[in-house]
Amino acid sequence: MNRRSALFVILIFAVGLVAGIAVKAVFFSEPIVERAAETAPAPQSRQQLLDEADITATDIELVQGKEGAMTWKLLASEAKYNQEKKLIGVVRPQLTAFYGTHRQEVYVKADRGEVDQKNDNLTLYDNVAGRFGDLELEAQHLDYVGAINKVYLKGGVTIRRPDMTFSAVAVEIDLVSYEIVAAGGVKALLATTDFEENPFSR
Repeated sequence: MNRRSALFVILIFAVGLVAGIAVKAVFFSEPIVERAAETAPAPQSRQQLLDEADITATDIELVQGKEGAMTWKLLASEAKYNQEKKLIGVVRPQLTAFYGTHRQEVYVKADRGEVDQKNDNLTLYDNVAGRFGDLELEAQHLDYVGAINKVYLKGGVTIRRPDMTFSAVAVEIDLVSYEIVAAGGVKALLATTDFEENPFSR
């Protein structure tokens, strides 16, 4: 009888020990949380979203207008559209825009870009080059924000006009007032018509 009682106590102890280990493993183990974090999908980059595009087209033209007048036109050799994210990616974009009462023309080209036509915003990047009146510009990144009629240039920005050239890390251009604000490592070279060898007249 005593032997059976001892076995019964040992059995209860063993079952309790196994149950305790199981509860700890299920509810208090950190590796489970870590494994769950490892299997969570990483957020997709904009390029990945464009690679999963629903629609692809070649030789496209996008046109934006306001109050019955065209504000800009964009040509591209290729476009990808992710319908779920409302994201348009373009290859070799060429932008022609018109601003002010005199419909002054802005022309910009780049290697790649993204278009948010609904909000009248454009992003062009990689080898951005263009002209705006008598200004010529170069940069690595351009953001156009239609709601406030401004252009933001970033990355090795250089702007030239007949009497001046300057470079900066970033530049803001107001397309209404034509005011230009430069920031970060600004360097300028001025020239006048008095110089016999004006490098800007070539």
